[in-house]
Amino acid sequence: MPTFRYRAATLNGRVIEKTVIADSKASLKDQLEKKGDFVLNIKQAKKGTIFPIEFRKQKRFKEKDFFSFNQEFSVLIESGFSVVSALNAIIEKDVQSELNDILSEIREDISSGDSLSEAFGKYSHLFSNLYSASLKAGEKSGNIPSALLRYIEYMKKVAEIKKKVVSASVYPIILTAVSIFVLFFLVIYVVPAISGSFFESGTKLPWITNILVTASNAIRSNFGYFFAVICLASVIFFYFSKKDYVKIKIDMLKLKTPFLGELYTQYMTSRLSRTMATLLNSGTSLPDSISISCDTVNNILIRQRLIEVKKMIEQGEGFAESLRLTKVFPRLAIKMISAGESGGALERVLNNIADFYDNNVEEKLTVLTSAIEPALMVIMGLLIGLIVLAMYLPIFQLAGTIG
Repeated sequence: MPTFRYRAATLNGRVIEKTVIADSKASLKDQLEKKGDFVLNIKQAKKGTIFPIEFRKQKRFKEKDFFSFNQEFSVLIESGFSVVSALNAIIEKDVQSELNDILSEIREDISSGDSLSEAFGKYSHLFSNLYSASLKAGEKSGNIPSALLRYIEYMKKVAEIKKKVVSASVYPIILTAVSIFVLFFLVIYVVPAISGSFFESGTKLPWITNILVTASNAIRSNFGYFFAVICLASVIFFYFSKKDYVKIKIDMLKLKTPFLGELYTQYMTSRLSRTMATLLNSGTSLPDSISISCDTVNNILIRQRLIEVKKMIEQGEGFAESLRLTKVFPRLAIKMISAGESGGALERVLNNIADFYDNNVEEKLTVLTSAIEPALMVIMGLLIGLIVLAMYLPIFQLAGTIG
């Protein structure tokens, strides 16, 4: 749908200017007039200056800013501020930022009559459905600060496990990159510099040295071609990785890879369980909780299975039984869900599952990192040792001949 920029006068005499998505100018005008606004001007936004679309790519706010906003917002509302007054206080005290620009738009929506959840829901490409659902639950219960605090706790837990996964991956990646750089440096610069003296002396080179020198010359002579092939392969990979059928194959591989597949499944189970526990605790129905939780899952195969689970629940099946039929989720998690479902403590059990698999993922990551680091060092040490051996063998051979 096209995006329009409009200026309108509200019932309280204020002039607002906003960017919205609508079917047409006429439908947008009718919509505004029904709200009681007097339309001053409507024009279609130019491509490249569309507020909602551009925010998706360029105006994405920082996660720490959003975290701070929720903390301040909950404190201000709990202190007796109205929603608009709380937003005013946060916007006016803060420096210019991407989040502030969005909050200004949201404040205008709320002043125009939208509820808090509806105003944030208009920016679903920026704020998750989980966040909008938490706000809606807070509005229904009349306790928005409590809903915000639950969401803040959820953010903390998710950020914590994400940080552990990233930190466990950083060192092996850096070690691999440095090792590859050292290998290329030796092959491209050191080997040719040393091998030149061997050819000048007319010494017959050992087979391992010949292979190394030939590989070095081939890489140096065709470096441009190698670089072009790598770039082309990367472009082709990224192009096809956007296709749904390729994504499904990659996601299947993630689940079926030995050890890593189990680790990935447990991580997804932990995140899904925590999201659903937060939603159920805020009063969202089980089917709706599953739908919203799908947004937190970046695996197409698991997302498809969750949609099937929702359909089965709507047809009268139990949650645990529906999960068991998908044959994706861990058996232990399904058993725990079954116990929680029959005992009426599903939210608490889901939180326990999330905590259990968070700890499990952390332990397995520690084991994996501990195993990868020495393995990488041994492999790279052997490769570098072979290069050094290939360079020194002719020297020993030449010394023996002279002797």
